[in-house]
Amino acid sequence: MSNIEQDLREKLAATHHVIHYNGWDDLLATHISVRVPDTDHILITPMDVAFECVSASKLIKCDLSGNIISDNGQALMPQAINIHGELYKRTNIMSAIHTHSLYGSAVSALEEGLLFLTQESLRFYNDVAYCDYGGLALENEGKRIAAVLEHERVAILRNHGLLSTGRSIEEALYLHYYLEFACELQIKIMATNSKLVPISEAMCQQTKAQFDSILTPEYEFNALVQRIEGLSEVDYRE
Repeated sequence: MSNIEQDLREKLAATHHVIHYNGWDDLLATHISVRVPDTDHILITPMDVAFECVSASKLIKCDLSGNIISDNGQALMPQAINIHGELYKRTNIMSAIHTHSLYGSAVSALEEGLLFLTQESLRFYNDVAYCDYGGLALENEGKRIAAVLEHERVAILRNHGLLSTGRSIEEALYLHYYLEFACELQIKIMATNSKLVPISEAMCQQTKAQFDSILTPEYEFNALVQRIEGLSEVDYRE
């Protein structure tokens, strides 16, 4: 195994623990992946392993069709490869995160989707795709999801959950963290049933450009990983 792959394994395993720490996992139902550079191989969540129990050695390495490259005794979740395999076939992303979190799922069921009401939400201005609900991702749902992503980096899967993609695992986690944060803020704001203060189109565009100009996902990734160090009985590096 190359040093690059081992580093990706440790980062991807750590990301599972970050997702669990923040309460965004759904028992055994969601999944994260990263592409091994210059290959058609990906590392992905093993089937039936809780996020807080994922470690570098438990991750599955497979091709984009789900053929296992290195067998470590773990099984591959059909829904995971059906979504992630299609994402890598159809886009130039390097990592993807999919969750069924409480607030993300709530926003996915709102007709208006993500509202640009807060500074945090403006990170995603004109950068959110939507995919109508199509049932469990057991057959062609991955193709439908991948097809909605054009220039957007995140997607709200209607009546389902959230999807974040990135040019690295660091960027995917950075975007997912703030997308989850924006969804939680929105639901809590809407729960007050008070009059909402809009943000102008010009200010939405300006703030989005400002966020993009100061993007530092590596720093945020390190900060998030530091929070989970030593909290789990399973060492994600192993």
